[in-house]
Amino acid sequence: QGPFGQGGVDRARPRRAKKYSDDIALPPPPQPTRAMTTSLVVKNTFICAIGGEDPSPLSCRMRKAWTETTASRCANDEVVAPSAWTEGCGVSAAPVAPVCERVCLEDGAQDLRRAIAAGGRAVALNVLEELAGHICQVAMSLHGGPVLEDIVGLVAAGEAAPITRELLSQADRIGTNAHSAAVLCRLLEHASNEAHVEALFDAVLAGDVAVLCCHKFGYEVAVSIMSNGAARHQRAVAVAMFADEQRFARHRFASLVIAQSLLFRPVAECTKLASCFLLGNPGLASLACHKFGKAVVRTLLDDARFKPQVVGLLVAAGKKVAKDRFGRALLVEAGLALEGGLPAAASLVIAGA
Repeated sequence: QGPFGQGGVDRARPRRAKKYSDDIALPPPPQPTRAMTTSLVVKNTFICAIGGEDPSPLSCRMRKAWTETTASRCANDEVVAPSAWTEGCGVSAAPVAPVCERVCLEDGAQDLRRAIAAGGRAVALNVLEELAGHICQVAMSLHGGPVLEDIVGLVAAGEAAPITRELLSQADRIGTNAHSAAVLCRLLEHASNEAHVEALFDAVLAGDVAVLCCHKFGYEVAVSIMSNGAARHQRAVAVAMFADEQRFARHRFASLVIAQSLLFRPVAECTKLASCFLLGNPGLASLACHKFGKAVVRTLLDDARFKPQVVGLLVAAGKKVAKDRFGRALLVEAGLALEGGLPAAASLVIAGA
């Protein structure tokens, strides 16, 4: 065996390095440096330090496009750049007028409405002229829509034509927008017989009318059509409800359209729609027990022509209706929940009709 043990390998424990060694070279002491003035500037969206080096030379290339304008709150309460005001309205882009900037802001819209209320038709026409080219975005904005409603209520029926002409380009959207739907209702109330208004609603109803009636904002337009619209438009709404009247009568919004149709019956199709719920149809009792369907039954009960038949159908299914909370409330409203029983109450109600 050698000095390194068996196999020639040194198995001795390795020596531990000294904690402090004189051979370790210490770093040189810091040398005093010359003070340097440094400033920060923004160049091409990068933060650069200037002062220690020469500034970069100016670029001879063409600068990128940029806009020195602030965005405005407009259509659908979204931030829209001023250059996008006329997008989708079928007109060329134009500089945003001051009135168009204020009309979509809460304070500006309130000032305009007060000015229109104080100045009347003359001021309304001036504001309408200033809004030319931006009617679509104004109508679909939170604060601009009420301004247009005030204008429609003050100007003559024919003077509202600029509004309908611009809305025509967005006919597939304005019917289901929360703010422009109210503008459509005002147009029907004040200018329903005008040709330009009828042309606008021809375009609005060119799509799926059933979707419009089931929409949470579009149903208001359909209800207004049944109250003030042209006969062909009322017929289009009634025919759409014929597709599945039982399902639509139970829909949260479409049931209100059916109730309005049965209340006014402006066209013959509405009478036919009522007969679908009455002529030997046992579904009227289940409709009376539905949260939204009871509005249709209540409308039929209010009509003297249909009341005897509705009461008869409710009496036939009296126990079923009386057990349901919606049906029981409907019987109380109709005066059919008397102590003498449902048949006795029905005879009193029919006699009173």
